[in-house]
Amino acid sequence: MTFAGKVGGLTAIAITHANGLRTTYLPVDPTVHTGQPVSPGTPIGRITGHPIPHCPATCLHWGLIRADRYLDPLLLLGHGEVRLFPLHLTRRQVLP
Repeated sequence: MTFAGKVGGLTAIAITHANGLRTTYLPVDPTVHTGQPVSPGTPIGRITGHPIPHCPATCLHWGLIRADRYLDPLLLLGHGEVRLFPLHLTRRQVLP
């Protein structure tokens, strides 16, 4: 577990994996703490009931990052293509 704490008023979790990828999850109430090793299948938290203004209902924001590049986390499941990019980056800077 790389990080479990507040980011922009929401609680987030970040996990750095052995392959150099980092996954992020928010808004969640962590059930693990920063520095704690986690294995596949280990529960890491619960989605909070705190609404995010742009979500019509409870939702989970799941992210995937390699170095400073944002990737679509659906790639981990064998699906997906990046559709949303940080405003300051172009498509060419984001895709591997």
